[in-house]
Amino acid sequence: MGKAVKINITLPEEELKRADAFARKQGNTRSGLIQRALHFFMKQKEGEEEEKKRRQGMTKAVSEIKQLREKSGDWDGVSEIRKWRESK
Repeated sequence: MGKAVKINITLPEEELKRADAFARKQGNTRSGLIQRALHFFMKQKEGEEEEKKRRQGMTKAVSEIKQLREKSGDWDGVSEIRKWRESK
């Protein structure tokens, strides 16, 4: 980890009190709690973005398969593969 840098943030007073109490219960500091929460949040958002891209890829693949089926008409690819295997 790199050099630590101080920052200023503004939070509602009650939320800060809750955060401090939670940090103490966890044996952590306010800074440690915020650092862990930020790390967790960013990892979650990165994971969501990866999942979104994965789903988009799957949707695209399904669409391409449907297009190939439409282009192939009544052609039975499985039968053709069986014929090819049997001819060897």
